[in-house]
Amino acid sequence: MRIARLAWLMGCVALAACASKPERIADDRLAGTWRNAEGASLAVEDTGVFTLLRPGPKQRPIVGEYTFDGESAVFTFRAESRLCGGDPGTYALRISDGSFAASATRDPCADRRRVIEGTWTRTAAARLTPES
Repeated sequence: MRIARLAWLMGCVALAACASKPERIADDRLAGTWRNAEGASLAVEDTGVFTLLRPGPKQRPIVGEYTFDGESAVFTFRAESRLCGGDPGTYALRISDGSFAASATRDPCADRRRVIEGTWTRTAAARLTPES
């Protein structure tokens, strides 16, 4: 009987964790969807997660984590992307109305630098929630 109660309690805790809203951990001025001149798309969530889709045939989305303090952003691709070996890249960002310019200050990954550096134009605003 104790084991059944413990299993039930653990199930409830797991469901509550799945249902909870992700915590906002980054400056939300970067949150939203962006596109650069080469046709890459960058979807940035205020939870510290981003998805990068490079143009071209057979390209798969790259998922990673980022931090942004209002001036500098650090992008790290997740290990399953098999790019950049988990090394972070740091970029100076200048955000203006509807766009941002990214310039690498330190990024050992040439592939990420080639895609992220440059000017990005907002194509969609961040998600809107009642708490926003």
